[in-house]
Amino acid sequence: MKTRPFVLVASAVAIGALGMTGCGSTNTRQTGIGHLRNNLTPELSTLAWRHQEVNNHLATTRNQHFRALNEDVGRLLLYVDRPTRLTAAPIGY
Repeated sequence: MKTRPFVLVASAVAIGALGMTGCGSTNTRQTGIGHLRNNLTPELSTLAWRHQEVNNHLATTRNQHFRALNEDVGRLLLYVDRPTRLTAAPIGY
């Protein structure tokens, strides 16, 4: 029964030591309140999208523009004044 108080004291000291170290960082410039106030949502690039989603959207848009450009050049070289109506994609003309 003499070891019980020692175990309690040792565990209290260990928990206290772990609590003092915590998960904090010594770099207060990036974890300080001023840094937090300057950028409340660092993961967002726009109001609703992250940087990866913005890059995905730009890549998709660029891909669609270049594919449409190829179709437009084909129409220009074939001297067609309007798009074909036989395409699978709906075209408003």
